[in-house]
Amino acid sequence: METLNLLLIENPELFGIEIFDEDFYKLLLLFSFNLVVTFIIGRVIYYNFNNRKKQFLFAYMLIGSVVFFLCFALKAFKFNTGVAIGLFALLGIIRFRTDPIPIKEMSYLFIFIGLSMINAFSKKMSLYEIAFINFLSIAILYFMEMFLNTKTTEKTTATLDLIYGKIENTKPEKREILIADLSSQIGLEIEKVKVGKINLKTQEVNLKVYYKK
Repeated sequence: METLNLLLIENPELFGIEIFDEDFYKLLLLFSFNLVVTFIIGRVIYYNFNNRKKQFLFAYMLIGSVVFFLCFALKAFKFNTGVAIGLFALLGIIRFRTDPIPIKEMSYLFIFIGLSMINAFSKKMSLYEIAFINFLSIAILYFMEMFLNTKTTEKTTATLDLIYGKIENTKPEKREILIADLSSQIGLEIEKVKVGKINLKTQEVNLKVYYKK
């Protein structure tokens, strides 16, 4: 053991890479704190108030952790305010390419990215300041979710892409007939329908159906 300690003292670097740095303890502390905060926001608030969307929770937790590690690794470089804002904007464009993200999910995405960046870059902030920023964000989120859920009872809207064979019902004056026909066939409460690509040869049309869950 003494030989190992002596080797670490005499050889603080391995292939030009520093073997140990005291920032490792700060990494453990801040990441543990960030993980607790993102878990509370994701699992306790978002998951329970937004129809238990596991795929978004999975993505938020991973994005929060990766953004934290990325920012913590980059904080060795001296960034000015402009570069920090630019990095936030770059990370903020992350989105899922399968379906457009609703505005609420996008807001949560910015929260996970923003808080993870704050926690990683908080080198000159006290623990009181870090805790205040994070827990105030949690309190605001929880209050808004409680407020919205008590004031509104609206169902969430989902989308469905399908091919419709009655092209004559897609005319603007027959919109009500189209919605009624689709509702009877698929058994969903349809809010609106958008007409997409029309195939005159097969007399079929692509529809995007918006329905209440």
